[in-house]
Amino acid sequence: MFVGVVLNPQARKNRRAEPDRAARLSRVLGPHGEVVETRSLDDLPDAVERLLPRATHIVSDGGDGALHWLINEVRDRLGDAEADAWPTFVPTNGGTIDFVARKAGVRGHSVEIVNRLAEAASARRPPREVSLDTLEVEAVRADGTELSRVGFALAAGGIGNRFFDKYYEDPDPGAATIVRIVAKTIGDFALSRAGLVRDSSYSDHLFRPTPARVTIDGEVVTTDVHSGLHAGSVDVNFAGVLRVFPFARDPGVIHFHAGDMRPMVIIANLPRLIAGSALQGDNLIDEPGHEMRIEAGDEILRPILDGERYTDIRALTVRAGPKIRVGQVRG
Repeated sequence: MFVGVVLNPQARKNRRAEPDRAARLSRVLGPHGEVVETRSLDDLPDAVERLLPRATHIVSDGGDGALHWLINEVRDRLGDAEADAWPTFVPTNGGTIDFVARKAGVRGHSVEIVNRLAEAASARRPPREVSLDTLEVEAVRADGTELSRVGFALAAGGIGNRFFDKYYEDPDPGAATIVRIVAKTIGDFALSRAGLVRDSSYSDHLFRPTPARVTIDGEVVTTDVHSGLHAGSVDVNFAGVLRVFPFARDPGVIHFHAGDMRPMVIIANLPRLIAGSALQGDNLIDEPGHEMRIEAGDEILRPILDGERYTDIRALTVRAGPKIRVGQVRG
């Protein structure tokens, strides 16, 4: 084993950590690997080049977004054909949601996780691993250039996408932020329907559908506006508050959402989102599948993939991506 640690000091929990965090992690890791600190995404290519091909395990010391960029940088270096030779990834619960770590059963935070990996390397007994399905998202920007990314959860439009506009307005987002957004949206909508408030811009923004032409496995979705345009390769637990994509619990299955739902139908589905059940609605597509194609209507797409925002997207295709090995480290 050789453990590479990519430290993202801008991650939520890392911003509150000790200033010599990289040095501390290096001491914990000892001779069994190397810690590389990245101050921005511009530093990531050099960090990955420095760690490959020695690293058998790469720790992403940040949140889901940091892991997203790390996986894609490794992919850019090694290619999909070499996915079996990619290192094992280890997230550290350093972000605001950490749904990948939850799914993989990773416990603890970076110091404990790195310590466990150092012990495993010393004993020459690598930790158990779980193989996670991914999405491959191929997109065309408004200027005609192409983009390819892999990830686990996509919110291409509708309420799931607009949710992140509100989520990242909070300087310290987390589970409480999710609860506040849900409560404020329902309250704002209810008060406006009762005529008690004139300004319902908060709920109007979240409930506003996204215009798009969508096909799922070759079948055209009949509506041209969508309250949700989502896809997940794994079932996602949002900070213990909301649970989505239950069909993706089964290996090899992508869970798709598309279609138009009135705000009252979305609100009525809230208990299902909390319980992690499939959604219900007359004009809703909520089903497993293999491929989704989305073409923007009169509103350019700004999809969110693993919490990271991409802009100026005209069209995208979602299908199964390479499997990712994640170390089940319990700090």
